[in-house]
Amino acid sequence: MKKASELFGAVDPHLKVIDGGSHRRQKRLSAKAQVDWDKLDGSKCPRCGLDAVRFRPEDGVCVFCGQALNEKELRDERKQARFLKYMTAHNARINKGKRSHR
Repeated sequence: MKKASELFGAVDPHLKVIDGGSHRRQKRLSAKAQVDWDKLDGSKCPRCGLDAVRFRPEDGVCVFCGQALNEKELRDERKQARFLKYMTAHNARINKGKRSHR
């Protein structure tokens, strides 16, 4: 597979082309580094029990558990809003019926 500079260089030799590449390269740990990493006993998330580096300051859970809690709170808020909308419409129907019977 040819690089972009090889393709466009034949067409226009004065064209400056910067070859791309994988912008997200994963660093591979050596075997010794992996063993050292596994030996480390970092802070554990109180919710999931996994090692974590970053914690949410509000409740002290790891970032992944924090995202899950945020999603749960959002679902609960939507559920509450749907219930209040239903309850308001229900009460309006009841009050409408009471006014017509007077």
